[in-house]
Amino acid sequence: MKTLRLLLLLLVLSTTALSQTSFMVMSVKGKVTFKDAGKGKWRAVSVGDVLDGKDVVRASFASYVKLMMNQSRLVSIDANTTRKLSEFEAVKGRRGGEGASGSILEYAAKQMKRSQEDNSDPVFGAVRGDMDVFTAVFPKYAVMSPAPLFRWVDAEKAESYELILLDDMFNTVMTLEMNSDTFRYLPDSLPPLNPDRQYHWRITRLTDYVQSDIQTFRILPQDTVQAINAELQSLDKELKEMGADDVTLHLIRGIYYEKRGLYTEAFLEYEQTIALAPDVEEYRDMMRNLLFNMKLYAEEDLLLE
Repeated sequence: MKTLRLLLLLLVLSTTALSQTSFMVMSVKGKVTFKDAGKGKWRAVSVGDVLDGKDVVRASFASYVKLMMNQSRLVSIDANTTRKLSEFEAVKGRRGGEGASGSILEYAAKQMKRSQEDNSDPVFGAVRGDMDVFTAVFPKYAVMSPAPLFRWVDAEKAESYELILLDDMFNTVMTLEMNSDTFRYLPDSLPPLNPDRQYHWRITRLTDYVQSDIQTFRILPQDTVQAINAELQSLDKELKEMGADDVTLHLIRGIYYEKRGLYTEAFLEYEQTIALAPDVEEYRDMMRNLLFNMKLYAEEDLLLE
């Protein structure tokens, strides 16, 4: 009798553990479908879906899916493969979620979940405005590089602009005319920018001399940049060992940067994610959340073209 009770208890515990295992879809290529608890019709898998260990997933020819298991590790189902998700086991030798990827994957899962939720409540204080004037996009807040990329958006797409860069005492560092809406600051040919210093910049549209808003950014200290780069290298290594594809790598790097408040770097990573998977609306939703944090309300459509 005791043996029977023990067996029943183990069965209940194993069933509970199985039901608690979650798999969030991070990226999909081609045709990937699943059966709920292995029963019923095959249904399409989409980014942001949350499956459990009882589900069966099938990747067709030239297809694959990357899933986040228990917000702690990535698993992959490759082309011409059908697998029950309960076949995936925890990382051997250490608890899943340890290392550089652990907290980032957990944070990524929360961000993906947030992008899936329908928020119909108005956001007070967010005035979308219009694009009668143009906007300096980045750099703003904190940046890692002493050679930052400058970018602005202009609905009129004028042919000539003037960029003025000021130091923290509002002395002019550089004034330059250009016919593009992006500019990479190159210290080799321009005055070098100093770490742990603030700078201010503004764009003037030379066709009508309308000026953009003034943006302020700070270049992080060198030791902080080195620590971030070391953490990113470790994160990339762990993710590649887990089988992450380029879409997932850019996505999670973007989430990492956003969590650190490095919005310029996050924007560029999300931009790469969207370029690699332009049809996945969830990635665009994550970019929209970032643009909201950057206070770029009216510029969303232009930046998500």
